[in-house]
Amino acid sequence: MNDPLAQYRKKPAATVSEPPPPKEPDEYMAFDAKDKVDRLQIRQANAQARSPSYGYLLDVAYDGPYGTNFVLYYSFMMIVRVEGRNLQPLIMALQMGTAEFIQEYDPERWSMPKDSKAPFIESIKIAIEQGGPSSEPQGGKSSKEKELGRSLH
Repeated sequence: MNDPLAQYRKKPAATVSEPPPPKEPDEYMAFDAKDKVDRLQIRQANAQARSPSYGYLLDVAYDGPYGTNFVLYYSFMMIVRVEGRNLQPLIMALQMGTAEFIQEYDPERWSMPKDSKAPFIESIKIAIEQGGPSSEPQGGKSSKEKELGRSLH
């Protein structure tokens, strides 16, 4: 007798194959963009990757039409300096909040890109300021004022 509900029953786990893990691209890409992105993955060649939220990005400073460098300023005292060439499309994607990742070129993983006009990141440097702003009091006297005993207030 044929089971009319057989097509709706779960298949045994042994017959369901696990999807293959995602493959890294064979060629280097400085960045990729998508329509909706909450976080920017920052991939340095020989360091741990970071993934800060776009909501913390305060400013993108760049060298105008040259496209050789830019700096990302985050509200939690993190500064990301990126140097490379042909970075204008990447800078535009960062300004629009659509860049999914940026990654530094690693010669051990990829061959040198053939397209000389494609965005290329030579270096990514991340600086994190610990403890917030300077520990010097804002209204404190300068060392010269302390020596002379003067106060401007």
